[in-house]
Formats: sequence, structure tokens, C-alpha cells
Amino acid sequence: VENMQVLYGEDTDETADNTANRYVPWSDNAEELNPDRIVSVRLSLLVRSINDNLTTDLSPYTFPSWVNPPTLTTPTDRHLRKVFTTTITLRNKALRNKAG
Repeated sequence: VENMQVLYGEDTDETADNTANRYVPWSDNAEELNPDRIVSVRLSLLVRSINDNLTTDLSPYTFPSWVNPPTLTTPTDRHLRKVFTTTITLRNKALRNKAG
């Protein structure tokens, strides 16, 4: 893993519906993210091959995939790279919020 980025999905609705309205990085500033309202996590991994010179052409990639506008990076080496992104619902948290 060459790089990992994490965003936290916060339900910002006045009446919680357990759906993330925004994704933000963790911060020491409590005003930016309310940990009690986090209902999901978005992970993005940039993985790279161990060996170099596996490709004949440069392999551009966009990482992390949620950056807007996307930034295309073209490395100067010949490693293979792939971006994997997933969003995970924190089910126990969502169920607890719904019950309470």
C-alpha cells in the first residue's frame, strides 16, 4: 500500500436519518466533525507492485478518487498501480442512532 486516505461520513440532518450527508477527514476541531454523527467510513487505497519495469508505458492514476476536480498523476517509474475505494456503513452505529 503506497497511500491510504480515510474520510468519515457524517449525518448532518437535524433529524438523523443515518445517511451520510458529507464526508470529511478526521480533525481535532470538533466543529468540523461530530464523532457522534459518524455513520460510515470511506477508504481509498493506492497499491503499487513491488517490482519496477512491469509496464512499457507510464501508468497514470487518480488518487484519491473522490477529489474534485480529479488530479491525474503520472509517475516516472514503471510500477503497476491501482486505486481501490470503498464506503463502509457502520451498522451498529446506524442501528443505535435509529433506535435512540
